[in-house]
Formats: sequence, C-alpha cells, structure tokens
Amino acid sequence: MNYNLIIDELNSWQKDEQLFRDFYNTTEQCLSLDDFKSKYADDPTNLSFALHPETINTFRHEDEFISKGQNIVVIKHPRYLPVFSHEHAFFEIIYVLSGQCVQHFVEKDVSLVKGDLCLLAPNVPHGIEVTSDSIVMNILIRRSTFMDIFINTIRDKSQISQFFIDNIYAQKKPRYLLFHTKSDELIRNYILDIYTEQLHLDEYSDRIACSILTIFFTQLIRRHKRDSEKPTVFNKNDDHANKIINYIVTHYDDISVEELANHFHYSRQYCSKLIKEFTGYTFSELLTNIRLQQGINLLLYTSMSIADISFKVGYQNPETFIRMFKKHEGITPSQYRRQQQ
Repeated sequence: MNYNLIIDELNSWQKDEQLFRDFYNTTEQCLSLDDFKSKYADDPTNLSFALHPETINTFRHEDEFISKGQNIVVIKHPRYLPVFSHEHAFFEIIYVLSGQCVQHFVEKDVSLVKGDLCLLAPNVPHGIEVTSDSIVMNILIRRSTFMDIFINTIRDKSQISQFFIDNIYAQKKPRYLLFHTKSDELIRNYILDIYTEQLHLDEYSDRIACSILTIFFTQLIRRHKRDSEKPTVFNKNDDHANKIINYIVTHYDDISVEELANHFHYSRQYCSKLIKEFTGYTFSELLTNIRLQQGINLLLYTSMSIADISFKVGYQNPETFIRMFKKHEGITPSQYRRQQQ
C-alpha cells in the first residue's frame, strides 16, 4: 500500500475546510462578513456551522456517525472547524498525523503534536481546535466493540486495559489517555489501513477493520506503554480495586466472591467493600452487568444459540440468563437479536 498517496489525498482541501478557513481568516483579518456569507450562500449547513457553532448538537449518538453494520469509522477532522464543546456515546481516538491541534477539556487544554494519540472516553465534554494545515484523524469506536476487544483479547495490566475498566465500571472515570508515539510509522499505518479498508464497504471490510484495531491496540501497548499519561483522579485504594475488577472481567464466566478473596488474599468483606466503593455496584450486580454485556456481544456478532450463550457467560440454566436479560434490557435475548438484525 502506498501510504504517501493516502496522506496526499488527506492533505487536499475539502469544500467545507475551505469555507471554515475563509471564515477564520475573515474574522482574524477583520474582513467583510457579508462578502463571506455571499461567497458560501450555496452551502447553508456549513455556513451555519461557521457562524453559529453553538447551535451544533452537543451530544452525538453512535448511529449518527457509525453506520449500521459498522463498528469503527475513521474520518479526517475538518481543518478550521470552529471549536465547540460536545460529547458522545462512543469511544474516540484523536490522532495527529501531521502538525498539531489542541484538545479543549472543561478543566484544561491539552496540546497535541505529530504522533500524539488521545483516547477519549464516552460522555466527556471536549472540543478540537485545528487551525493550521495539520491532519488530525478521528477514530470512532462503538462502545460495545471497545468492550468486546478488551474482554476477549487484551487481558493484561496495561494502561489501555485499566482505562477501559475504569470507564466502564468505575464511578470516577478518567477523561482521556494520551500516548506520544512520535514518528512511529507502524502505528500511523494501522490507522491508515483502517481508513482505507472502510472505503471498500463490502461484507468483509468491517471485520478486517476490527481485526486491525485489535492488533493496533496491542502494538500500541507493546511499543509505547512508557509513553503515556492520563489525568490523576484516583485514591490509593483504587489500584487494588482495579486489579480486582480486571480479574472479574477476565473470569466473569466462573467466579465467586469467595474465590476472588482467596486469589487476592483479602477477606470477603474487604473485596466487597472495594468493589462497592469503586463501581457503586455490589459484587453480584457487577458480575451480572459484565455477563450481560458479553451476552449482548455474542448475540450481535455470533450465531450461537441462546442456550450456548448462557453457558458461555456463566449461567448454567438458560432460563436464568433469559430472565436476567429481560430484567435489564426489557426484552428477551431472542427479541433483542431480531430487533438488532
């Protein structure tokens, strides 16, 4: 694959970027706003974005950006798009392919340069500022896909694994995780591979993209585990709690609080207390949430029977799985599968 050709194509200026750049120069140089409006009168949507960014929807659902049947989308962030605070229901990776950008959070601004990769959690207010010829890529990942990758593939004590567990199960959630990959072309090429793969849009492209993403995360940990940083929001007990949650996520299909306590050489009461303080759930509630989420993944992405799924996630009696699923989702597993299909 010729990555230079892909980068050249990403460097080309799209119509919306030209509009946003002209608006930026108009305001910076105090030029006529009426001339600008007249020039782009045939593009009312992007003209409205430029003039009134505060009217842009500040919360985005998965299906607004990720098409049905897709789990990952890679897009170029429009250069000079006016900064507006927003949040979304999915995980996002901001990757600086060239140049720089600024990630605006409520509490601080974070400057990113070439090779920086910022993993954003769902429901985190932020805004991206790209006021240069920089290329910034947005990788959007469904929450269920992110969970599936880490529950089934990356079972380690890495920063990403901890970030995943903290965001899914902890009450105090880190907003982002930042990696400085600098000029690592292997990491860059994985992102470009996913970007190129989604252009095929055939029956295999999404599965291939998910496979590349799994390898990408594994290589990111392998090559840059010492080049990461995240905001500090935890107390001294959270490290113990995180190890416990990680163990439950890894052994969700056959785990008890007694086994958990024995494994960590804690009392049952201490394990239960840490879980409750860290997640807000009891051990039983947390285990049920993990099992049902994995059940949802198997319903969506496999053809396994309901009985087999129930055994796979730790329920020996399929009726128990069906009853718990209906209690949490409002419909039976079979209804859920048909509805999503």
